[in-house]
Amino acid sequence: MKAAVLTEFGVPRYADHGNPAPAHGLEVIDVAAATLNAVDIAIASGKHYLSPTSLPTVSGIEGAGTTSDGRRVYFSLPVSPYGSMAQQALVSTSSLIELRDGLDFSTAATLGNAGLAALMPLTHGGRMEAGENVVILGGTGVVGRLAVQAARLLGAGSITVVGRDEAALEATRELGATATVAVRDKGVDELGSAIRQASSGADVVLDYTWGTAASAALRAGNRLVRLVQIGDRAGSEITLPAQLLRSLGATIVGFMPLHYGPDATSQAYRTLTDWVAAGKITVEFESVPLAEVADAWERAPHTRHKLVLLP
Repeated sequence: MKAAVLTEFGVPRYADHGNPAPAHGLEVIDVAAATLNAVDIAIASGKHYLSPTSLPTVSGIEGAGTTSDGRRVYFSLPVSPYGSMAQQALVSTSSLIELRDGLDFSTAATLGNAGLAALMPLTHGGRMEAGENVVILGGTGVVGRLAVQAARLLGAGSITVVGRDEAALEATRELGATATVAVRDKGVDELGSAIRQASSGADVVLDYTWGTAASAALRAGNRLVRLVQIGDRAGSEITLPAQLLRSLGATIVGFMPLHYGPDATSQAYRTLTDWVAAGKITVEFESVPLAEVADAWERAPHTRHKLVLLP
């Protein structure tokens, strides 16, 4: 079969790879769409804790397609070395989520990793209640833009998006953001003051960046502020005063969907597909032939929509 094959750490290449075979508890999926995520790039670099220990392998953590008996499904975490960026993938039967009628495969794939990282940090990681103020750090990308829409639908009191690209920040207002804060060259205290003024104090922080913005957002927190740590593109370490955490009763929660189990993940995914079916959220993606995976790999960090590879 044709696949995005990683023969050395870096960028996978479009090449031939052996086909998977079904086994007990495992199904072969005919892949119709596979997303290209930031975590795919990190894994392929060889520096991520999920990076493969042996090569060659097929890249890709998620996708959508059909089972051998014709069921339309979303799948994630395929069994190595058969990743999602291929004509076929091998996945655990228990991980499959059946798709509702009318949902196209590219949208279904995009609502997986990106959609769950937008919705579940609010509902599960941050336990957001209607009327609470949400701050989204790094909210101008694919996941952040979905998070803005999810926070709006969940009844957030205010939604403040923090980022560097001022034009992209302004564009989040049409999705539901009530305020934006440009990072520019602000220090921690100045950025914290700007976030507090824009948000009226943060109750839940979705943190896709870590770094200075995370430290600033905690300083802008209300009592019992909850910061959900999802990504670290601005840096892997920060320093926080112990008294800041104690004085606010602040909580920092590390987020991955798997921490909440398959039932919670499936329910969150179905909530997202219900919103799509009702026209309540916009899902932004670009379809790219799998044969152009190397080019897509280079473009992905610079796009604000999801790239979806079509075998």
